[in-house]
Amino acid sequence: ISAVSRSTIGSRPPLPPSPLFVAPVFTKTPLTMASVSASFVAPRVRVSGGKRVTKRAAVRGAVRVNAASKKAAPSVEEFAGTGDLPAVRLTAKNGDTAVAYLFGGVVTSFVKSGRDVLFVRPDAVFNKSKPISGGLPHCWPQFGPGDIQVHGFARNVDWALTGKTEGDAPSIEMTLTPNDYTKAMWDKEFKVTQTITLSDGKLDATMKVYNLGKEDFTFTGSFHTYMAADIGEVRVGGLEGCKSMDRLADKEGKVAGDITIGGPVDSVYYDVPEKITVAVGGGETVTVSGTGGWKDAVVWSPWTDMEACYKEFVCVENATCAPTTVKAGGEWEATTVLA
Repeated sequence: ISAVSRSTIGSRPPLPPSPLFVAPVFTKTPLTMASVSASFVAPRVRVSGGKRVTKRAAVRGAVRVNAASKKAAPSVEEFAGTGDLPAVRLTAKNGDTAVAYLFGGVVTSFVKSGRDVLFVRPDAVFNKSKPISGGLPHCWPQFGPGDIQVHGFARNVDWALTGKTEGDAPSIEMTLTPNDYTKAMWDKEFKVTQTITLSDGKLDATMKVYNLGKEDFTFTGSFHTYMAADIGEVRVGGLEGCKSMDRLADKEGKVAGDITIGGPVDSVYYDVPEKITVAVGGGETVTVSGTGGWKDAVVWSPWTDMEACYKEFVCVENATCAPTTVKAGGEWEATTVLA
């Protein structure tokens, strides 16, 4: 699945500036593996009722954050992040931390036992000119290319911080509602919330989609999870027997064993089990659990299309790849747990 900074398809007239965001630039860029991925035929339809001043550096394999290993009082702290963008830091009882930016509603860091599970690309920018490249970004209400911009608009508009919970398992709620920018692409009445909770060595991210209109609507989506990894040691397990679509070869298949990365990979796996394991190198393994509306998974590596950092990460994503219908007045929910 494509990286969050990939080019959009086609072009459209620029929209007037909004106080909530800076609209991305749309150009007619030839499509490559690194610019667009996950363009596939859906197999079925589902229905459901302190301030940072520098970019985070890319580091090979396991990223250790010494300060995070110290226990601290659990808290939820709002602060000015990189580029002075509003951000929130969660600190759990055991000292694990997570950082989320309201621009894009994206979690950019999850430090567990001193190691950052997530990866932010070295080319990431924090000025609202484009989505933040890395972490746990949204692809919604469109996954991949389609009628609107690649991967939808949820990752490049401001979300509101609508809830905070202190305690041993701190959490926040971020909310996205329509604005002039989103309505120009997708004229649906909706509310989307993301609840991030940090506890017991786990990060829970729950996404809820509410249809506030009088007509049904459909969407596709994912959490486009960037994991810090040594690409040569990556092994993705738990997908044996699942049907797959190799996007690069345009070929369907069936998974026979662990997935390793020895070149560019852009594959979709359908009707996957709840838990997927990802060996990321250095003896570390991350478990990715998807429940609720997440029925599919995606594994993506740009390989040398991103020469500067491809050895440092792999994307293993929970997704709903088929058009998913939310009835008028209904809602949809899915949760990703990283542990």
